[in-house]
Amino acid sequence: MYLTTEQRVALQVAAEHGIDAINERLSWLRTNNPAAFHDSKSLRERVFLIEPANGTPCHRFILPASTLSPGESD
Repeated sequence: MYLTTEQRVALQVAAEHGIDAINERLSWLRTNNPAAFHDSKSLRERVFLIEPANGTPCHRFILPASTLSPGESD
C-alpha cells in the first residue's frame, strides 16, 4: 500500500515547516497507515542501488557505500 494523495500532501506541507514537523507527520502516518512503510521483512526483499547505512536489511545492493566520495550519497 502507498500513501494516499491526502497523506502525501500533508507530508509535503510538513516539509515546509522543518524536520520536527516532518517527524511528527511521519509518526502519525506510521500509526494510521503502517502498510505504507517498509518493515524488516519487506526490506529484506529490496534491492538498493547504494549499500544502505547502519545495516539496514536488504536482499542486495549494487554499489558498496565505500565506493562513494564523502557527501556523494546525499
